[in-house]
Amino acid sequence: MGRLSALVASGIALGLVLLAPAPTTAFDGFGSSTATSTYGEEIRFDLEFDGPAPDRLELLIRTPGSEASLVVPVTPSAGEAEYVWDTSVDHVTPNTLITYTWRATDGDDVTTSTPATIRYVDDRPGLDWRSARLGEATVHWYGGAEQQARRFGEVSADAVAQAEELLGTELAGPVDVFVYVSEDDFFGALGPGAREWTGAATYPELRTIFMWLGGGSGAYLENTMVHEVTHVVFGDATANSFHEPATWLNEGIATWSESHSDDGERQTVESEASDHGLFAFDALSERFPVDSRGALLAYAQGTTMVQRIIDRYGTDAIAAIMAAYRDGASDAEALEAGTGVAAPDLYAGFFAAFDVDPPMPVTPDPILPSDVDRPGAGTPGDGGDGSRSSVAPQPAPGEPNGQDVSDGLILAALLVMIGIAAFGAAVVRRRTSGDEP
Repeated sequence: MGRLSALVASGIALGLVLLAPAPTTAFDGFGSSTATSTYGEEIRFDLEFDGPAPDRLELLIRTPGSEASLVVPVTPSAGEAEYVWDTSVDHVTPNTLITYTWRATDGDDVTTSTPATIRYVDDRPGLDWRSARLGEATVHWYGGAEQQARRFGEVSADAVAQAEELLGTELAGPVDVFVYVSEDDFFGALGPGAREWTGAATYPELRTIFMWLGGGSGAYLENTMVHEVTHVVFGDATANSFHEPATWLNEGIATWSESHSDDGERQTVESEASDHGLFAFDALSERFPVDSRGALLAYAQGTTMVQRIIDRYGTDAIAAIMAAYRDGASDAEALEAGTGVAAPDLYAGFFAAFDVDPPMPVTPDPILPSDVDRPGAGTPGDGGDGSRSSVAPQPAPGEPNGQDVSDGLILAALLVMIGIAAFGAAVVRRRTSGDEP
């Protein structure tokens, strides 16, 4: 009986060992998380965690104005992980506030870190930025640009007040103005997509304006400051979840705000109307032409139309148009909400005032038949034509016949225990029946 008891006990112990849960390897949470940046080179995200890594790790990155987060798979190594955003290739505008979150998936459990932020700063050598808050604007300058920068701050305060009155809204938050001394510094901030004639640029979603002191005379730069600040207020006045307002209206209001008139712009429209014709307003709802003549005419048409709306329907019409955009109206719906006139009739009246016919849509040329040879149909399943293979998928390594290894271990342990118990019972029966030698 002593040997029998020991045998049964050993079998039970073996079964318990096989059934005992393995040492925990589950993800146990995030440790410290940091982000650093070097302008024009990289943004580096680093993460540490205690214990095992999760089955899957991702970094979620979001920038102002974006509708969704960028999801980046990251492979951890030895209790840490990192992701490097190469900004030498993928340009990021200075003063962009980046929000990032780590997401770990371990089995069915999903864990996210507390969102954190990093501001991408233009920290190139020689740019010893200094700042001052003036009204609604914080101006930033380096070198000997302090006097002009402070003047921009004063101009911006007046421009904000005027734009708020015209657009019937209030500025949603402070504005940053960065003043660049050199052309290389300025275009280095805007990135490779900037047009060569640019002297200032506004990013409403970043609430940021970039000014270049070499872009023109002092008076011109102050007018430009008014123009750019109006863009920010316009962005707040028309904010909605559906679409951007027509570009001609945005630029037209900003240009009109420089002098509260269409002086000069009307002359451009009159000249082009008699020489070459005008643009359809629907053609100016997204991008302006790249060539200088086309761009000047686009700005001029927008400004002159804004003046026409104010002359006939008053400044209240502009505020009503802004309110309609905030409610999600289309361009045509917003214009009619402000003026009471259907957009096609509004456009037709504009062209009639300059004695030109409304521009007609351009009929596209037909698409010619393709002259590219296509591969034959092939035999289904042969892989030559990209069709599906009929071969059944093979089980993953460590998963015989598609079953989980842990299921196999549990089954084996149960069989061992059942076998030992059966053997012990047989021995007991033989002893009680006198069969044991």
